[in-house]
Amino acid sequence: MDMLRRIAIAIALALLPTALAHAQSTWPDRPIKLVVHVAAGGGVDLMARVLADKLSQQMSQRVLIENMGGGGGAIAARTVAKADPDGYTFLFVGPGHAAVPFMHKQPPYDPINDFIPVSLVTQFPLVVVINPNLPAKNLAEFIALLKKEPGKHTFGSSGIGGSSHIPVEMLMHMANVKMTHVPFRGNGPSSAALIGGQIDLIIDGLAPQLGNIAENRVRVLGVTTKERTPFLPDAPAVSETLPGYQFPMWVGLFAPAKTPRDIVERMSAEIAKAVRDPTTKQRYTEVKVDAVGSTPEEFDKFFREQLKFNEDIIKRANIQQD
Repeated sequence: MDMLRRIAIAIALALLPTALAHAQSTWPDRPIKLVVHVAAGGGVDLMARVLADKLSQQMSQRVLIENMGGGGGAIAARTVAKADPDGYTFLFVGPGHAAVPFMHKQPPYDPINDFIPVSLVTQFPLVVVINPNLPAKNLAEFIALLKKEPGKHTFGSSGIGGSSHIPVEMLMHMANVKMTHVPFRGNGPSSAALIGGQIDLIIDGLAPQLGNIAENRVRVLGVTTKERTPFLPDAPAVSETLPGYQFPMWVGLFAPAKTPRDIVERMSAEIAKAVRDPTTKQRYTEVKVDAVGSTPEEFDKFFREQLKFNEDIIKRANIQQD
C-alpha cells in the first residue's frame, strides 16, 4: 500500500507542471475580481469600473469590482494578499498602499513580498487650495503668511496618513513652515470645512475641486504634479515655488505574490491596451485623469520609489495610526 501511495504521489507531482501550464494557457476561464480599496461611488471606484468594462470586452470574460474600503486600504490589501495566486483576484489601489506599512508598529502587510506589481494604471494631479478670505494670493505669499503667523493656521485631510495628508507634510517640510493638522472622515467633509472657514488649506483631487474653483469658493495655490497640468493650465505647479516638489496621485494594480509570471504579463498587456483605447482615454480625461498602463517592471520601480518617499516623510513627521 505504501508503495502504491508513493507511486500515486510521484505521478501527481509529475503532472503538476502540465496542469499548471494548462491552467495558465486557458486563463481567464472564469470571472476576474478587482478588489478596490475604497467604497463605491468615488473617483478611484469610477476608474476601476471604467477599466473593468473595457477589460471585460477585450478578454471575453467578466471583470468584477468588489469594493472593500476601510483601514486606509489595509483591509483590501490583506484580503488580496491572502487570495489564491491564480490570476483571478487583483488589488486596485492608490498611494496609501505605499504608506500604510510605515504607520503601524505591526504592519498589516508587506508591500514588497505580499504582492506583485502588475500595472500603473493612471496618474492625476492634486490641487492645493485655500480659503479665499485669506490674504495670500499665491503659494509664496501663503508661505510668508505662515512664517509671519506661526501656530495660527490649519490644514485638513481625509484622515491621518492619507493622500491628502502626506503631501501637505512634504510641503511644510520643504517650505520650513508649520500648520495644525485637522483630520476628517473623507475629502468631502474637509472640503466643506475649508469653504466654511474652519480650516485654511487642503490638498485634494483636481476633479472634485473644479466646481469650487470655478465658483471662487476656494483659491488655487498650485498643482502637485512636476509640471503644470493641461486640466488646469493657469494653475502653477508647486515646484515653481518649491523646486523638487511633486506628489502626483496614482492608481495601480497588484497581484498576490506567487501569481504566475505569464498571467501578470498578460494582465499588464491587457491593461495597457485598455487604457490606450480612445473611449477609455476619453472617460478618464472627463475626470481629469491621465491613463498610463505601464509594464510590471516599470510599476515595480515606481512603487519602490514611492515606498522610500513615503517612509521618509512618515518617519520625519512621526505619523502613526496606532
